[in-house]
Amino acid sequence: MRANADVRRIRALRLRAQGLVPGVRDWSSAADVAHGMLAMQAQDAAGVRWALALRAGTSPTDAEVIADLDGRRLARNRPSRGTLQVTAPEDMHWLSATLGPRALRAAEQRRPQLALDDATLAAAEGVVRAELADGAVRTRTELVAACAARGIPLDGPQAGHVLRHLTQAMVMVFARSEGRVDCFALADTWLTTRRSPARSEALAEVALRFVRARGPVTRNDLGRWADLPMGDVDAGLEAAADALETVRLDQVDYLVEAGTADIDDAAVDEALRRPLLLPAFDEYLLGYGTRGALITDEGFDLVVPGRNGVFRPMVVVDGEIVGTWRPRSSRTAVTVTIEPFGAMPTAGARRSLAACARAYGRFLDRTGTLAQSSRHDS
Repeated sequence: MRANADVRRIRALRLRAQGLVPGVRDWSSAADVAHGMLAMQAQDAAGVRWALALRAGTSPTDAEVIADLDGRRLARNRPSRGTLQVTAPEDMHWLSATLGPRALRAAEQRRPQLALDDATLAAAEGVVRAELADGAVRTRTELVAACAARGIPLDGPQAGHVLRHLTQAMVMVFARSEGRVDCFALADTWLTTRRSPARSEALAEVALRFVRARGPVTRNDLGRWADLPMGDVDAGLEAAADALETVRLDQVDYLVEAGTADIDDAAVDEALRRPLLLPAFDEYLLGYGTRGALITDEGFDLVVPGRNGVFRPMVVVDGEIVGTWRPRSSRTAVTVTIEPFGAMPTAGARRSLAACARAYGRFLDRTGTLAQSSRHDS
């Protein structure tokens, strides 16, 4: 799309806020990024690790980010919308208490269809708590088998709902990984550092940290991302008002952290200079309901084919999402193939994307190369 000055400024400010412009954020490690971003979509476990590494100044490898997860320097669970997200460990408990109730209530509506009642759910919770006692870590298969052994057989959909509920309710959290197999631990045992702010304080903190990490945003962006009633959104924004300001860009009033929007044209150009290979479900797209400055409707349909909720990895040029990409890995190498929505990026952008592919290879401890597009080439 042809971007006017305001649209380019929106993109630049969002990239800067999200730590995707080197030197803007003081985020050295993946743990710093998780705290700075408040929460990051994590349905794609490998994708969110790349998202964390992209924003961390030390450029950690995949193995190092996994070590942060296993070492409890990062937390992965379902604090909002029933969606897997990564947070700082000290934030997971209070974020779940603040943002989770709506999703928990919505999930209750499905239980009659699954032939699950409160007694079965409570009995399964008792089994899970016993299995995870004393710091134990168990896989999904082990927890479902333990329920069956104690007279609570759960079919696939029932097991999925029960385990999902127990993560949303912060009975348990995703713990260390075993290859590609998810493991679980008791939330209070695995995440021992926790805070319990009053609800008014929590709403203010959500509002401030969301705007700080994603601005320019609208109040509707915050409501959608946090899954909060608009009354709570407004209460949080009002409490955080002294640290925020409103800027008008492209005929829309946006919220930003106070003092961050006054950048000159050279800073805008610098923020947009570097193309990016973003993972699926990255917050650069998922963090907003207002996405018109970032991607066309036609492009969105290619990132989310059939609008089925499954997002593909994204190519960003000049702050715009202009295509998707896919990796193909061997033991020693990874090849990145880009699929642009229209014409191929310029030769300069392709050289930069080749550097991104090499960086992605280093992240995976492989040699990374950029392949020719399977859709367009010019």
